[in-house]
Amino acid sequence: MQHIRFFAFTLLIALTILAGCTTTPRDRTPSSTELEARLQLQLAGMLDAGDYAGAAGLLENAALMSESPLREALLLKAAGYWLKAADQERSLRLVETLKPTPEPSDFNFELRMLRTELAVLQGDIEKALDLMQPEPSADTPLELRVHYHRNMAEIFRLSGNLLESARELDVLDALQAEDLEGRLATQELLLQTLSTMTDTALSLLQPQPPATLIGWMELARIVKQQISDPLALNKQLAQWRERFPDHPAMQPLLAGLLEQQGLTPDDHIAILLPRSGPYAKVATAVRDGFMAAWYQQPAEYRPKLQFYDTSTLQETLSVYQSALLNGAQMIVGPLNKDAVKMISRLELLDIPVLALNQIEAREDPFDARNPNLIQFGLAPEDEAEQIAERAWLEGHRSALILTPSNDWGKRLADSFRNRWIRLGGQVVEQQVYNPTDNDFSVPIRMLLNINESEARIRALVTQLGYKLEAEPRSREDGDFIFLAARSQKARQLRPQLRFFRAGHLPVYTTSHVYSGISDPTLDRDLGKIEFVDTPWLLEEGQQGALSRQELEKLMPGVKGAYARLYAMGIDSYNLLPQLRNLQDQPGRLFNGKSGTLYLDRDNRIHRLLAWAQMDQGLASISGYAPRLEMPGLETLDPSAKETIEPNLQPADPLPPVEDHNLSRPTPVR
Repeated sequence: MQHIRFFAFTLLIALTILAGCTTTPRDRTPSSTELEARLQLQLAGMLDAGDYAGAAGLLENAALMSESPLREALLLKAAGYWLKAADQERSLRLVETLKPTPEPSDFNFELRMLRTELAVLQGDIEKALDLMQPEPSADTPLELRVHYHRNMAEIFRLSGNLLESARELDVLDALQAEDLEGRLATQELLLQTLSTMTDTALSLLQPQPPATLIGWMELARIVKQQISDPLALNKQLAQWRERFPDHPAMQPLLAGLLEQQGLTPDDHIAILLPRSGPYAKVATAVRDGFMAAWYQQPAEYRPKLQFYDTSTLQETLSVYQSALLNGAQMIVGPLNKDAVKMISRLELLDIPVLALNQIEAREDPFDARNPNLIQFGLAPEDEAEQIAERAWLEGHRSALILTPSNDWGKRLADSFRNRWIRLGGQVVEQQVYNPTDNDFSVPIRMLLNINESEARIRALVTQLGYKLEAEPRSREDGDFIFLAARSQKARQLRPQLRFFRAGHLPVYTTSHVYSGISDPTLDRDLGKIEFVDTPWLLEEGQQGALSRQELEKLMPGVKGAYARLYAMGIDSYNLLPQLRNLQDQPGRLFNGKSGTLYLDRDNRIHRLLAWAQMDQGLASISGYAPRLEMPGLETLDPSAKETIEPNLQPADPLPPVEDHNLSRPTPVR
């Protein structure tokens, strides 16, 4: 998937411009031809090595020895490579030195596209949309028109307008008729984009015939059902093709949907979960979600499952060995973070292991040895980073941070802060509160600088010698508040923020603010707080046996605090046949119940979540949390990374354990 920050300016275009430039060489300045040949050789080596900063520097140096218009062409390419090297500042600095030519030209178009991408990274979506106008004419070179519509699709995606993003991808698909590989990637992204939309949206937003987008929407509805019976899926795809015989969907795309049904009775899966101890109830929810997905597969296709008890940490490795000896071909688990560490330290993993927790590479460097270890957890760090990106794209620049004074709060604060700073944002104040308190006036007053305002009033009264009619004022340099709080505390904190005149500030928080149980009476106190969460938890009118509404009839626990873990269990099963594809294509998206999932280069699964809002005590999806880049896939500036490295404390990212009654999994028919 292409992202705005990493759009490439191809060497072919660069050399075409160079070849078309004529200059009057100065002393000791190479000719255009010589410069072209040398750049071609050096650039090719640098680009093959992924050294975009080196390529940018090379072009800048070449520009110093060149005349116009070659000089400007080289600087434009250099700016593009600085952006690919994640050095937004140097890219912007170069772009500001470049001026459009008086007459329309490809140079002007490329300059406009680069300015657009920089505007997006600065969070100015409106400016980006303005820069994208006008649309290129039909005689604009094909590669530039492809660039334009790819940019537009990404801008709409980042702004949460998935339908318009899909429209642009539909246009892009038509432009890529000669590029079969690129076209297939575009169609996959188009289908993934529409599959992220709710069934209601897919029904209500269909365009008028004969638009090809209608066929794409209907295909997305089939994908969203996650049909596990290959014969049933093949039948639905055949019926779809009969309805849309001239649709441009490529056969490899449809074949790929069938290949996803990869589990068979010959597959042997071992599940390592604790049956007792502090993680037993969490494990039960994950197991029941896993089993619900297993029961959805027709009996003749179901793989063999064998459960192993990992309640005792010391027995983790012996249980793993037992699973191997018993013929397991894949392992799901363990759940405990320390158990995952033990597995990661094995010199060799013989079979794929989908661990149900995550450890950071800096926390335990041994895990890098094991390409067969895939880590999947409901990491709150993903949520905090997506909140930072959403706030940035909404135009905010100054953040206030309020988190609990415990390890969980520190992890969320560090994740948010570091992502926010990397985007270019400023943290104007950060405070912590005691999660055991009920009165949060002290940290809130400090967060809003009310304490300093009161101190100034007292000093003035002392100096003047008489009482003043003055009220303390809250700070005005914060754009929004990043709040980390469980639902009960959030219901107390939000009214107190309003009391101290912070009611006008948007409040963004994580999924922990929502219990998963609709309770308008209690949640009314949250006001219009915004948060990221598991889409499966919030989508109304979901269809299919694995929808939350259907599973509630069979598993009462789905209504409780463990709902997100049921979604994780469903995804754990459905991910198994996808792991190889996800590993082969870092950044490839999988539309899961716990979010839109992808695997980074460190074999960690990340979730792209729904953006939700609480209004009148009711939670509903208002969009989707965008990503400017995908963790583990971007090229980072090493110096920038060092200055803001998160100081995360080792702690288990699982949600708090609360009592609930859970029946045994019942076959879903």
